[in-house]
Amino acid sequence: MDGKTLWTIKYKMKIDFIVRIRTNMSLASDARGFRNSVFATVGEDKDRGLKVLGVPSLTSYDQYGSQGHIKDRYKKSFSPNSINCVMVTCWDTVKYGPGCEKVFATSLDVDSPLKIVDNYCLRSLIENSLFRELKQGWNLAKIPMKKKATVVSHTILTVIMYSLNACFQTELGKKLTNRGIRRIRDEDMSSIHKLIVFSGNYFAIFDVEEYALIVRSPPKIFFRIDPDEAKKRLGL
Repeated sequence: MDGKTLWTIKYKMKIDFIVRIRTNMSLASDARGFRNSVFATVGEDKDRGLKVLGVPSLTSYDQYGSQGHIKDRYKKSFSPNSINCVMVTCWDTVKYGPGCEKVFATSLDVDSPLKIVDNYCLRSLIENSLFRELKQGWNLAKIPMKKKATVVSHTILTVIMYSLNACFQTELGKKLTNRGIRRIRDEDMSSIHKLIVFSGNYFAIFDVEEYALIVRSPPKIFFRIDPDEAKKRLGL
C-alpha cells in the first residue's frame, strides 16, 4: 500500500477503497489512540461477537496525496490530507487489547463502521473466486516466456477467457448461448437501420427511428418501432 496510489484510486479513478494498515504505521498508532475517545463511532454486532470503532479524518498518513506530496512533509506549509480509519477491537468474541487492534484505512464514511468491515470481507470472494481461480484454474501464473510482450499477451488473453466464461454463466449469457450466434445475427444484427452513438466512454446501438426520437426529430410515419413503447423504454 502506498499513499500516492490510494490518492489516485480515490480522486482520479473515483473508486473508494478499504485497506488493512500495518501495525507499525503511524496511522495505526494514531487510530488506536482514539480507542476510548468520544470522537470515535462505536459499531457492535453481539450475534457475531464483533465490535469496531470508526475514527474519521486522521492526518498522520503523510504519504496520502498526489505526486510529490510527501516531499513537502517537513515544511511548515505542509498540509496533510485526512483519511478515515476503522479499528476492530473484538472479532468473533476474541478481544484485541490496546495496541493489538486491527486497523483499516478507507476513503468511505465511517459513521457506520460495521459496514466498512462487512465490505472488506468481500475481499475473500475476490481472492477465491477471481485471483485464485485465475492463477490455479486458468494458469495465469504459468507464463510461457519471460519477455514483457509475452507476459502482457498471456495475461490479457487469460483474463478475456475468464471473463467470457463468467459472462456465459449468467442468466443472460445462457439465453444467448441457447439461441446460437447465427440466430442472434439473423434476428438482432442483420438490420441496416442501426447506428452506433458514442458519448465519452460509452456507446449504444439504436434503430434509426429510435435515434430520431432521442434527438427530437421523429419521422411522420414509423415503420419498425412503436414510438410510444420506445419513448417509455428510453425514458423520453
